Amino acid sequence: MPLAEPGPGRRERPPLAPEVVHPVAAEAIASHLAARQWALTSRAAQPSIHLLSLASGRAAAHENGEVSDWSGPALIWLPAGSAERLEISAGARAHLLRLRADSWHRYLPPSAETAYLDLAGVAGILAFPVDADLAAAVGRSIASIAAELAAPARSASAAILSAELSLCVLRFWRLFADEADGAAPGNSADVLRRFRRLVEERHHQQLRVADYAQLLGVTPDRLHALCSRALQRSPSELIQQRIVQEAARRLETSSATVKQIAFALGFKDTAYFSRFFTRHTGEAPGAWRRSVAARARSGRLRPSLDFADWP
Repeated sequence: MPLAEPGPGRRERPPLAPEVVHPVAAEAIASHLAARQWALTSRAAQPSIHLLSLASGRAAAHENGEVSDWSGPALIWLPAGSAERLEISAGARAHLLRLRADSWHRYLPPSAETAYLDLAGVAGILAFPVDADLAAAVGRSIASIAAELAAPARSASAAILSAELSLCVLRFWRLFADEADGAAPGNSADVLRRFRRLVEERHHQQLRVADYAQLLGVTPDRLHALCSRALQRSPSELIQQRIVQEAARRLETSSATVKQIAFALGFKDTAYFSRFFTRHTGEAPGAWRRSVAARARSGRLRPSLDFADWP
């Protein structure tokens, strides 16, 4: 499956067909005599994140006359809108994964939720030099994703797609998280990172913002200021978003009743949970579940919840 319309490179690639763009796409980039370019502003690519596993050779991203370039082996994360085009040099070998920013997380299992929440809010390009084995491992996962997308009718295709996508994301996230762990304790980035992890661990406990602040060793006012300045969301809004996201995931993927889901998320009153969910999504829990099922039967995209502003 081609990832995007090509830029003005030396080798033309066929454009995407005008059907609905799949949330995930992947391809192998074999060594070639000429440099190649991918336009990242096309209909398919502009709203998408790109993960490049560069096994060897060089690659570069171009944005407003600025050039960021890398040599392999390396892993590069290009958030949506971070570059106008991607260039792969002659002789380079790579694999490229495209993730539609508003919906790719739906293919991840709960075990990869932490990685999604961390990486979804990244605005700038991330690049890490890696050893050849890691680049090859990510490349194999991307190749497997491409194979599954090319033959979606095969048994267990969705499960394999989810597993390989999780491996790609988690392997990159590990590099990102290790770098973040080196941040000075107590600085803004460190507080936000620890706050996210606490919410991830305790969102079902219905803790107050003051409780999170106490666990972080900061005042509620400082936590509010950090979240509002960096993410344009209050701590309370971020906590509520995480609860809604988890409620939607359980409604979509489990057979638990609305009452069971409400209790699992710390709500003692099912009616209050229903009002809470409706306020944030525009649909009652039961209606949301029926809407998801109907869209799945018709092949349409499911309702989308966007948590890209999460730290």
